[in-house]
Amino acid sequence: METNKNDSTMEHQKESDDADKCPVPHTVHYFSGNPNVEVTRGIMHLYKDNCLSTLGNIDIPRSDTICMLGVPAKYSCQDLQNFIAPTGETVRHIQIIRDGNANQYMVLIRFKDQESSDAFYREYEGKAYNMLEDECTHLMFVSKVESVATTGSGYLPVPGLTELPICPVCLERMDESVEGILTILCNHSFHNNCLMKWQDSCCPVCRYVLTPEVSVDQKCFECDSNESLWICLVCGHIGCGRYQDLHAYQHYQQTAHTYSMDLGNKRVWDYAGDNYVHRLVQNKGDGKLVSLDNREQVEGEKMDSLTIEYTYLLTNQLESQRRYFEEKIDFLEKDAYEKLSLMELEVHNSRKEYHTLEQMFAINEKDKKMLEKKYENVVGKLANMCKELRDEKQLNICLRENQAVWQKKVELLENELKKCSTEKSAEIYELQNQVADLIKHLEVQSAVRNANEDVREDIQAGQLFTEACSSSGNASRNTKKKSKARKK
Repeated sequence: METNKNDSTMEHQKESDDADKCPVPHTVHYFSGNPNVEVTRGIMHLYKDNCLSTLGNIDIPRSDTICMLGVPAKYSCQDLQNFIAPTGETVRHIQIIRDGNANQYMVLIRFKDQESSDAFYREYEGKAYNMLEDECTHLMFVSKVESVATTGSGYLPVPGLTELPICPVCLERMDESVEGILTILCNHSFHNNCLMKWQDSCCPVCRYVLTPEVSVDQKCFECDSNESLWICLVCGHIGCGRYQDLHAYQHYQQTAHTYSMDLGNKRVWDYAGDNYVHRLVQNKGDGKLVSLDNREQVEGEKMDSLTIEYTYLLTNQLESQRRYFEEKIDFLEKDAYEKLSLMELEVHNSRKEYHTLEQMFAINEKDKKMLEKKYENVVGKLANMCKELRDEKQLNICLRENQAVWQKKVELLENELKKCSTEKSAEIYELQNQVADLIKHLEVQSAVRNANEDVREDIQAGQLFTEACSSSGNASRNTKKKSKARKK
């Protein structure tokens, strides 16, 4: 029952890349305290800081309080103290609170200065609680913590003075400046070292748990239902009741395990007698039920009979369990033998395949060597052909150069031949003309020689005239004729 109720508000700094926008902050409802004594409730507001800053910048003021979010409930208060023990000298106050989520809680840690909080953030942000598990820490800076009482009366504190509480363990005043203080889930505060020496999981004052207890989430093994669950007291099988899917009753039919307990009210059901097990404490005389609270008043004979009956039932149950497990072992042996036979057959086939593949591998190796030799020969031939091709290209280049030179020489010779042929043609023409003149001259001489005396005198006394337009050849011929005639 709550006797006092406080409303607390914690504002947390949350850095963001977008410093201009101001979205609606998220809220987390939390509480602490012993429900039988006093409960403190509050709201945690998650804000972002409009001014971005790094941990290395000491000029920008930050908070000296850090909140550890989502601490698993399986880690006790002593485990938490051992986890942060290396920074114990810089811690002033530790307070444990929790929200509505199961199996986890939160821890508020206030340090002596900002540098200590920055060092703790750098060291423990994202650090695993245990090397064998995946859970890691999630830290956030807390700007301020405010608590306002909504019920009960208060008083005004004296300005400049602080009342020091008393540690319930060592009965000494708790000063944050001297030694760290730890406030557990029930709002009781202790010296950090005093509570570390306390090896119990309950508060030394109110016996309330130091950290939230781990709640086991039971469900049916077959259909994952979490309603009307029954657990077998023989093998621990969990199944749903007859008003769900009858998995608990089907387990009884398969295994003949008689007793099953309801996880809700812890009552045990006997499937063989179709009744609860309080039938074992019935009065043999009138058949009425005997109260378990007054079982010390039952007579010894009845207790002996009950003991015998219980022993008989237990023996039958153990015998049925023995038969069940023997059948199960036989089934597993047959299954294992079948699997072993299949595995041996697979091994035999694998060996055959291995030998076949080995032979194929040897053949492929031979083919590979032959192909490598052929490849080497082909590479050698290709190298020779490449060399010959280079020589042929070089020879072709030289032949082309020689061809160009000879072409130039042929052109020169053709030009000289043309010139010579022209000159020879002129000379031949001149010689032909001269030969024609000579023939005519000889004909004239023979004609003159055979002519009469008078004709020869007329010819000697005669004159020959030529036209001015006659060619130089004719003129030369006429001149020659005159000279010859004169000689005659």
